Amino acid sequence: MASGGIHPGLVPANFSFFGLDFVINAGGGIHGHPRGTRAGAMAMKQAIDACVDGIPLDTYAKTHRELAEALERWGEKRLSED
Repeated sequence: MASGGIHPGLVPANFSFFGLDFVINAGGGIHGHPRGTRAGAMAMKQAIDACVDGIPLDTYAKTHRELAEALERWGEKRLSED
């Protein structure tokens, strides 16, 4: 279970670390979206859909407004290759 400070921009890093079988416990990363909770939930779902489909978030965000706004607010965290 991923928890604590999780937002849509962290979904790819969590997928890389945990694989497909994990729970995202995202409170502030949903409720803190600039356009509110509904848009935050949509952004999180869009980030998950992008990862499942193997599409980079910045590419997916070009056609998904909620995700674009979330990435603008929080950015995207990538795991280092170290």
